[in-house]
Amino acid sequence: MNIKAIDLYLQKLKNGVKDEHKIDDADLADYLEDVKQKDEEKFFEYLNSLPLKIRAETFIELPTPFQVDLILKYDAQGLADIITVLDSDDATDLFIAITKTDKEKEEEVFSLLSDTKQKTIEKLITYEKDEAGSLMQTEILKVSNTRTVLYAIEKLAKLKEDGIGAVQSVFVTDDTGRLLKSIPIDDLILEKNERTFDEILDKFPQSYYVTSHDAVDSVVNIIEKYDLTTLAVVDRMGHLIGRITHDDVVDIMQERATQQIYNLNQLAADEHISEEFSKTTKTRAIWLTINLINAVIASFVIGLFEHTLDAIVALAVLMPIVANMAGTASVQTMTVIVRQMGIGEITFEHLKPVLKKELNISLINGLLFAVLSFSIAQFWFSEVLISISIGLSMFISFVFAGILGTTVPMFLKKVHLDPAVASSVVVITLVDIIGFFSFLWLAEIIML
Repeated sequence: MNIKAIDLYLQKLKNGVKDEHKIDDADLADYLEDVKQKDEEKFFEYLNSLPLKIRAETFIELPTPFQVDLILKYDAQGLADIITVLDSDDATDLFIAITKTDKEKEEEVFSLLSDTKQKTIEKLITYEKDEAGSLMQTEILKVSNTRTVLYAIEKLAKLKEDGIGAVQSVFVTDDTGRLLKSIPIDDLILEKNERTFDEILDKFPQSYYVTSHDAVDSVVNIIEKYDLTTLAVVDRMGHLIGRITHDDVVDIMQERATQQIYNLNQLAADEHISEEFSKTTKTRAIWLTINLINAVIASFVIGLFEHTLDAIVALAVLMPIVANMAGTASVQTMTVIVRQMGIGEITFEHLKPVLKKELNISLINGLLFAVLSFSIAQFWFSEVLISISIGLSMFISFVFAGILGTTVPMFLKKVHLDPAVASSVVVITLVDIIGFFSFLWLAEIIML
């Protein structure tokens, strides 16, 4: 990002001087984020000085908390103007954001849109968040198989004049609108202008597509597996109705990766560094409260062996080692399982081989660290019975850490709960309880 160039560009626009130089929307958004942190009034001045199309695209690139602020600040006409110049998928996303942020503006904004835009949004808004249609863009380069290459190129030029986003492929259909082939633009320009698509279709490989009600996971898997830049969307009869571009899938993958990292560490999935202090504090406090409850439960288990701890102080010294090691082992397993589930590599039906592998790892590591912990305890306290207790407890805790770290996320997904959210709470609490209980119970049996 060339900060000086962006600053000069914005200063010119602010002063009413037209500048034909194009700055990338993402860079503009990054620059304006920094400006807002220092001077909110200047942020709005710069944003409002941008040409409408650039302002709209920059708006979409801004973080969610910034978009919320803008939705609250702009009037209905200003928001309607932005929606009007956006591609259908972004326009729908923004309208949904308006409905969630400011209900009073929702109807007024919608009434200010053209009939075509209204119908498009009404159609796209019906799709669930996990359906392919929710990512779909209806602006497409679509031509009949009887048309020529020249016709497609001329139609592409017209679409670009109308402000459509990046076009990676031409979609060829039959007379009824059913998809026949998807041809990359760089391949298209190598063909002779006078040739019809019927004459060249056989030269191109199989085209991939999804239906509008297919899962978003299918979209991600197909685009990632076949390195596609765009993917056709059809209805149940095979008629072409839209496209999904690679950048939308990248956004989804980043959101999911962020969500999994946050959830595994008990943070709200939508937390952002620019979010309001009070909201961040509240959401973190909720999870910290849950952790406090878990810690109290674990402490209650420890309290059951209070007399044993009073008699043998070494147990209190060694006890955190068991919980820490088993907890780390469970998080390792759980993180891998949740991530692989997220990208579709693991399903409930294929749990057996995964569980077998993780159990074998747990047995080997459990045995290894049981011996190490035995050796450390023996060197430290020279008490064989205490050393045996921590060694056995370490082995038991590692085995359960592997089993729970594998099965709990899978079970939670089976009952339609988010495994990334609940797994860390459930698994770590159970592993802590098993570690504390097994260590103190074994010590009590062996030594007292």
